[in-house]
Amino acid sequence: MSLRARTYSRSRRFFTLTHCPLCGYEFDSDESRPDHLADHNPEDAGLNPLGKIDEDHDAPLFAGGRVD
Repeated sequence: MSLRARTYSRSRRFFTLTHCPLCGYEFDSDESRPDHLADHNPEDAGLNPLGKIDEDHDAPLFAGGRVD
């Protein structure tokens, strides 16, 4: 994934996504990034397909379990 950072007056920074992190597509300067990203499927990002839920989806994230 590539980002371009520009700093304007008063140290205001502006970041632009130059390549798609999912497929490597290089964006044109005036092309909509959200529209392109919305065309991808969850599997493109290494996620489960829509509607498929892992059996352990409600397991604790850490081995320590719940702390009260």
